[in-house]
Amino acid sequence: MPLGQRAGLRSRAMYRTMRTARRARCGTDVDCADCPSVRRCWGEKLPQGFGLHVQRQPRLERGTTLFAQGERFEAACIVVAGCLTLRETMPDGTERIAGFRLPGELVGLEGWSRGVHSFTATAACSTTVCRLKWPQRVSGSAALLERLLRKTAGQLDSAAKPWAGLPAIERVAAFIEDFARRMRVSDASLLLPMTRAEIGSHLGLAEETVVRALAQLQRSGRLEVKGRSVTLQSPPHRSAAFAAS
Repeated sequence: MPLGQRAGLRSRAMYRTMRTARRARCGTDVDCADCPSVRRCWGEKLPQGFGLHVQRQPRLERGTTLFAQGERFEAACIVVAGCLTLRETMPDGTERIAGFRLPGELVGLEGWSRGVHSFTATAACSTTVCRLKWPQRVSGSAALLERLLRKTAGQLDSAAKPWAGLPAIERVAAFIEDFARRMRVSDASLLLPMTRAEIGSHLGLAEETVVRALAQLQRSGRLEVKGRSVTLQSPPHRSAAFAAS
């Protein structure tokens, strides 16, 4: 490898390390037991004295990178508000959308085993995350591990939905229903932070196919679509991917 190229790689690696260090320094220490978002993040109120502290990061505006693919793993994060898009650059240079992380979901945990992050996480909209201090000793260490395992299992279950075997229209319907379920919306209205192209990349469909599928779902009365605003019919239709859920 030419010297100049090696120097460029070192410079980029140094920049990523410095950027991560800056994020860690500017985080605000938060005791999860005292945080009003604790139920959204952990599904229940934590007992006082549980001892789980996180670092609330400055708000990420749309397009801001939380961490990059190949960046050294330092901590997993939990999404408090907003949405993160996970992008993966393939060996041939093409990019795919590996998934989306919503409030209450973990992001970056896969880097724990590999030592580096497998994806680039960027904010799809104004997003707030907290960094889990890693490692940390808390009075409820066993309970914390159980919560982390439950979250990881739930996210794996969501990722394993058989979208690939469905027709395009049902694939898009399943994605919308899954998004609504994960957002735990109190009504049938959603605001999708991602573009049609990003949905298509995630589902293995062309952008035009996603647009046509949404139009078909609207004509059939299953959805009402206005830009990024989507309203599910009430009660929501259960697509084939979730019929057994």
